[in-house]
Amino acid sequence: MSDILILDGARTPFAAWGRGTTGAGAPGGALKDLDAHDLGAAALKGALSRAGLKPKDVGYVAFGNMYQDGPHGCYGARYVTIRAGCPPETTGTAVTLACGTGLVALTSAADAVARGDAAVAAAVGADCPSRIPRGIFVPSFTDISCGKHIAKTAEELAAAKGVTRAAMDDWARRSHERANAGAKARAEEIVATAGLAQDDAPLADPSPERFAAAKLLFSDGTEVMTHANVHGIVDGGAALLLSSPKAAKTRALGRLVSHALVGVPAERMAYAAVPAVRQALEKARWRISDVDLWEINETFAAQVLLDRAELGLDAERINVNGGAIALGHPFGATGVRLVHTLLLELRRRSLRRGVAAISVGGGLGVAVCVETI
Repeated sequence: MSDILILDGARTPFAAWGRGTTGAGAPGGALKDLDAHDLGAAALKGALSRAGLKPKDVGYVAFGNMYQDGPHGCYGARYVTIRAGCPPETTGTAVTLACGTGLVALTSAADAVARGDAAVAAAVGADCPSRIPRGIFVPSFTDISCGKHIAKTAEELAAAKGVTRAAMDDWARRSHERANAGAKARAEEIVATAGLAQDDAPLADPSPERFAAAKLLFSDGTEVMTHANVHGIVDGGAALLLSSPKAAKTRALGRLVSHALVGVPAERMAYAAVPAVRQALEKARWRISDVDLWEINETFAAQVLLDRAELGLDAERINVNGGAIALGHPFGATGVRLVHTLLLELRRRSLRRGVAAISVGGGLGVAVCVETI
C-alpha cells in the first residue's frame, strides 16, 4: 500500500442522536433530519474543498453505512456522489461491517486506486441512528451466533481479567476530558453542517460523581458496565480522499501503509482488535514501539482497557483528543474519522506513524497502519 496517498479529509460534527441527550442535558438530534447520504455528501464536499479538488475529480466512492436505512438505502454510494455534486460517471459501492465499516470503506477506496480503477477515490462513512427504527436498532446489538449482547461479551471478558468499573469510569472520564481539551484540534476536522459547527456530545463537566451515578447496562451480578462508560450514540459522516502519487496535486496528509481484517470467536469480540493490530504491524514491518499514536475505537471502555493491556500500549498515546465514549460512534463514519484524526495529530506533533483499530461485533477486528509524509 506504499503507493496509496491519503490527500485530505473532513467530517460533519458528531451530534447526539434524537433519542438521547447532549452533555448539557438538552435534547439531542441536531442532525436528525439528514439521512446518511446527506451526511456522507456533506463530509465529501468538505474533503474536496480542503484538498483543492472538484467533484469530477473523484472516480470512485466507497460508502460505508452500517444500516443502509430508508427506502433509498440500497443505492448507497450512488446517492452520496450525486448529492456531493459528482458527475454520473463517478462509480462506487456501499460497504458494511458494523463498527468496522469506515475502515473497510478506506481499504476499498485504496484498492480502487491500487487497481487503477480511479486516480482519486473517496472513502466516505455515515450513519444517522436518529432515523433507524427502534425495532431494527436495538436487536442489532445482540450477536445471534452466541446469543449475547455484544456489550455483555466485553463485560464478561473484563470481569474475567479483573477490569473494574472504577477503571472503566476513569477511562471514560478521561475520554471526555481529552475531548474538551482537544476541541480546538478537532475543529480542523469539521465542516459545519445543518447549522452545527462542533461536536455536541462531550460532557462539559465529566465529574466522578456523574459516572458513579450512571445506570448499569446489565443487572446480573457483574455490574461494571454503564451507560456512561460505553460509546455515545451520535449522527455523523466523515470522508477521506485517496490517490496515487501521480494524481496528487498537493502535499498529502500521509499514506496507507497496511491493513488487516481478522476473525475471533464472537465471545472474544472485545479482543478482536489485538490480532488485527498485530497482523497490520507485521505487514508494515513495524513493532509496537515504532507507533507514535493510536486511535482505538472506544466501543466500550472495557474493550480499550483489555486491548491496551494485551498489546502493552502507553495510555498517553491512545485517543489523545478523546474517543467514541465522549465524541460518539456514528458507526459507518467512525473508522474514517479515526484515520483522519490520527494523521492530523501526527502532523500537529511532528510525529510519523499511527495505527487505527476497531473491534467489531461478531468477532471481527480491523486495523490500519498509516504514516505522515
